[in-house]
This record gives sequence, structure tokens and C-alpha cells, in this order.
Amino acid sequence: MTDSGQIQIDLGRFLSKRLYPLSLGIGLLIALCFPAAYYILEYKGFERTAVHYAQKTADKFQDVVITAPTLWKYQIYTFTEIKRELFQDSDVLSVRLYDAKNLPIPNYSYNLSPDETSAWWKKSSPKGTANIYFNNEKIGRVEIVVSQKDLLIETAFLFLICTVVGLLLAYLSYNFPVRVVQKLEAELQKLFSDIHDAYQESDLLKLEAQSSEKRFRDLVDGLDAVVWEADTDNRRYSFVSQQAENLFLFPINQWQTSADFFNAQIFIDDRERVLKAYLMSAEQGSGCELEYRRISRDGSIIWVRDNLRLVTVNAKEKQLRGVLVDITNKRHAEEALNEANLELNQSVRQLEQRNLEITALHEMSDMFQLCREREEAYRIIEVVAEKLFPEDSGAFYILDSSRNMLELACSLGNGVKHEQNFPPDSCWALRRGNTNWSMNNKLVCTNKICEIDNQCFCIPMLSQGDTIGVFHLELTSGNKPGRDRVAEDTVIDYEAKYQLAVSMTEHIAMALANLSLRETLRFLSIRDPLTSLFNRRHMEETLMREIVLAERTSRTLGIIMMDIDHFKSFNDTYGHDAGDTLLKEFGRFLLNNIREYDIACRYGGEEFICILPETTLEKALERAEELRISLMSFRVEHLGRPLGMVTISAGVAIYPLHGTTEATIVKSADEALYRAKENGRNRVVAASHKGIMETKEEPFLTNLFSS
Repeated sequence: MTDSGQIQIDLGRFLSKRLYPLSLGIGLLIALCFPAAYYILEYKGFERTAVHYAQKTADKFQDVVITAPTLWKYQIYTFTEIKRELFQDSDVLSVRLYDAKNLPIPNYSYNLSPDETSAWWKKSSPKGTANIYFNNEKIGRVEIVVSQKDLLIETAFLFLICTVVGLLLAYLSYNFPVRVVQKLEAELQKLFSDIHDAYQESDLLKLEAQSSEKRFRDLVDGLDAVVWEADTDNRRYSFVSQQAENLFLFPINQWQTSADFFNAQIFIDDRERVLKAYLMSAEQGSGCELEYRRISRDGSIIWVRDNLRLVTVNAKEKQLRGVLVDITNKRHAEEALNEANLELNQSVRQLEQRNLEITALHEMSDMFQLCREREEAYRIIEVVAEKLFPEDSGAFYILDSSRNMLELACSLGNGVKHEQNFPPDSCWALRRGNTNWSMNNKLVCTNKICEIDNQCFCIPMLSQGDTIGVFHLELTSGNKPGRDRVAEDTVIDYEAKYQLAVSMTEHIAMALANLSLRETLRFLSIRDPLTSLFNRRHMEETLMREIVLAERTSRTLGIIMMDIDHFKSFNDTYGHDAGDTLLKEFGRFLLNNIREYDIACRYGGEEFICILPETTLEKALERAEELRISLMSFRVEHLGRPLGMVTISAGVAIYPLHGTTEATIVKSADEALYRAKENGRNRVVAASHKGIMETKEEPFLTNLFSS
């Protein structure tokens, strides 16, 4: 064996010794990593399965909770049915239920096999939990454990296989280099023996070299890429493969002969970046990879990826070599994917916006249920409208009681000025009985001052065919400067805002109609239908409240009980219709002749009571006397016929002088009224001290006044 052959064998053994620890390490790494990765991924899958079982069980228990909210913890038969269904799958080990405080629920725990569950390989078995809710409140939790026995067996089997493969690779890495080198030794010996013959066959070798060069060119030209070579000094191409002509349509000789062809065909927006990268690569002697655009002969833009590296030919000459790959289709696919992603993000944002709008409308409906007055409802409308249309302007107009004028209830935004009121005929929406959208018909209502090119619409508020008002909204967000939006997108945005405004208007119309109905019902429940005065029920509630207030503030409270004199004879003389007219006119008389904070009530029949807060006995008697005297000059007509002079008898009582409770003070006023009738009617009498003796109060002086 020659010295060179021995050197090759020694080299092979040297390499095998160096490669053996590396191969052994890679084999062991494979034996550990693959089983570990497999175990982790499968373990996650088992956890998801456990969560699925837990959620499924929680859903069933949630149905039980809905059926029996207080007894669901004692549905042992239901738990048995759920347990039987779960344990049909052999992967489930145990199921447990916990209450809202995370404490186990008795009789709601089951293990497939307690001994098997406590085995070492099931200490960390995958588990899943799910919460049980009732009325959006967590009342319990389900925990399910699944077996990982099969997973451990599969992982162990995979570990065994990977270990065998790793050891086999280590063995081959040790023996293969030596055998290869021995084979090379024989080839080298034969090569040395053929050197002499090679000199004699030099011509043949040249032919073979030319043939090899041709095959190389054919191979390069057959690649789906452009192979090129250029000088680093003048950046002129010295070699370009045939694929360049097929891709860019320029002949090969033009690539190699044109002085500025290297730069001229780079797209102008990418030229500076590409030339800077080429220059840096030539200076630093490193390679780079670029993606840029080149211009073909027909003017089309082609995206390419250029893998560039610097090659040293000799001490004085260096060349740039690269491979151009056409990536136009890839870039177009990426752009299409980006556009699809943008559209998806826009759809997600729109869905999120719709969700916020629906939530706001639901909150508005809930708040409407708590309103007691229209002003509260108007404030809620204003707040929600500002939230739903933050960049727009608008106003809500409500028909007044006469139904011949629309009054401004609330407004949003500062972009539009609105009149405080206007007649319904000035609104196109109310004329048409439908929404008026200026974007479609350019009809602008005369009830506002706005730009004709702004997009606005008016929506009538209707409830069961009855007009309540109108909602005017002017959209300004679509034309807001600095917003990148095409015309089609703008129309879609307007349509969405229009639908939102219609939905909001429907909610508001229904809420205002319900509020009006509640106000009407409340009026009917506390008012006397004939006289429009407060009825006896409201009088009792008010008197009780005023007594509590007077006691807390240490002030007096006056009561005047009045009765129309000879009302029965009046009915017999003029008829019951005239009597109703008299009662109605007397009610109007009381409302016009009492203080703003005094309370006039019809106690029953022809008897009336006035509650006078913060009034002394002298003032109450004075007010009663003024009412009596004013009524004597009050004239009532029925069917054009005067009904004669009307007089009243009145009894006056004061809290706490004549009583400290509702019953005692009314009784004192009633006794004073009775004495006024006994003394000849048409007079005012104060309650006597006797009327309060039963209340055990301190004695006071009692005054008796008569006309």
C-alpha cells in the first residue's frame, strides 16, 4: 500500500472518530425529541378531549339546573345516567362535580377503578373542566380525567424505535468512511497507473471537456431560472443563460454588449436599493438575496428573486454571480392574500361595530323601562345617539299635544343647526309617511340649515300607525378628510348607518309610546275623571307623605274640607248632567284659585279637600274664606242656562293641632264641616280642640270662624 493510500485510510479513521460522537448525539437526540414531541402533542389532544367531555357534562347539568334550580345537587339518577354515558368510552377515568365555592359535591364523584386511578402512570392524566352557569352566574364546576395509558405505551414504543434508529446511524457513521476510503485507494492506484496514458489521450480529453461544457450549458439553459455572471467594476454581464431571453424577451447578445443594461432593466423604484445591495456585496465580499422588479422587452413588470454571491477568479479579478428566479405568480398570490386579509379584517371590524350597536340598543331599551318622565327618556336617547353616531349630527323632534307642531327634544353633534320647532308639513318624511333620504332624491327639509352635498335623511317615528315624531340625521363621516375610502365603500357605510338609524328609531318610538301609555295610566289612576282633580286614593297617599315631611321639618300642615251647599236639591232641580257640569267647573275653580304647591282633591260626591303645606291655622282659615267669597261670584252655565249662585261650607284642621295622623286630621276637618252645615251653611269653621283629645296631644286654643 502506498503512503498516499495509508494517508487516506488514516484520514477516514480520523473522520469516523470525529463523526461518531456527533452521530451518536444526533441519534440520542432523535430518540428523545421525537417521542417527547409526540407525547406533548397527543397529551394536548387528550386534554381537549377531557374539556369536551367536561363541557358536554356541564351542558347536561345546566339543563338540570334550569329544571330544578334548588335541587340540582340531589339529582343522583341524572348523574348516574350521565356517568353511564361517559364511561362507555374507556378513556374516561373519573368524573367529579364541585360547587360554586370549589368544594366537592357529595355523591357526584365517580372513579372507574380507584386502584387503577392511583397508578403512577395516571398521576398526571389529562383533565378537563367546565363551569355550570345559571342566570349568568357560576354555580358549579365539572372535572373529568381521561386515561393516558395508551399514550404512554405508544410513546415508549416510539422511543424504542428512535433509539434503534439512532444507534444504527451511529454505527454506520463509524464504519462507512473507512470502507469508502479503502475503495478510493484502489481507484487512486488505478488513476496513477493511467496518468501516462492520460497525457497521450489529451486530445480526447479536450473533446470530452468541450462536450461537458456543452452539457453544462444545456443543463443551465434548461433550468427554470436565469444564471448570470457580471464584472464587479463595470457591471457588464459576461454570461447569461438562455432562459433570460425566454423570460425577459431581450436577446442574449444585448445583455452582454449593452454598457448600461445591468442597471437599465431594473424597475426605477427598486433601482437604488438593488444597486446599493450589489455594491455592498462587492465591497464586503458576501452574498445576498434580493426581491425586486425588472422590466421586460414588452414593458411588463416581472418580479424576480436574485441569489447573489461574489466569486474571486484570481488575485485581481472578482465576479458577481447570481441566479434569477421568476416569482411574479408568487407575489401576485401574496398580494391577493393580503387583499383577502384586509377584507376579512374589515368584515371583522364591521361585525364588532354591529355587535356594539346591538348592545347599545339593548341597553337603551333596558333604560327606557326605568324611565318615569319623557325628559329622562330624551337624555337616554341623546347619550345613545352620541355613542352610535359619534361623527354625525342630528336631532329628535316630538309632536306636541296639539299635534300641529314638532318640538326639539334632543340633538347630537355640532355640525347642523336645527330649529326649536316647526310644523309637520315642512318635513318630507312626515309628508310621505316614509324615510326621506337626500342621497337618493336630493329633497332637503325646510326645518334645518345644511349643505346640499351632505348625506342626510329623516325617519318618522311611528307606533302602531300613530306618528310620534321624526329623527333627522346628517352623515358627515363619509366625507371626512383624511379617510381612505372608495365610493362603493362609502355607499355601504351610509346604508349601514341608515339601517342602524331605522332600528334605533323603531326602538325609540315604541319606548315613547309605552311611556305615554304609562303616563296616561298613572293620570287615570290618580285623577278624578270628572273634575280632573286628584282622587281620594292620591289624597290619602299625599296627606300621609306631607304629614311625615311636616313632622321632620317641625312645620304645620293645613286641611280644608269643602262641601257644595244644597247639591242634592241642585240635582233635583237642574238634573244630574247639570250637577256634573257644576262639579267639573268647581274643580276648575279650585285649580285656578289655589297656590302652585297646594293639592286639591275630590274626596267623594260633592266633598272636596285641599292640602296646604306649611300653612298655619290663621292662613288656612283665610284661604278657605277667600275661596268661599270668590265662589259666590263664580257663575256656572249648563246648555246656555245659568245655574245660579253656588256656595260652599268648609271645615279647617291643622297638623299637629287637630290631629297627628291622616285619619284624625281628616276627621277633625270633617267635624268642622259638619258644624258649618249645622250653623246655616256658606261658612268656614275651624276644628275644635275636642277633635284631638283622643290623640293625647297638648291642649291648644281652638278658634271658630264663620262668614
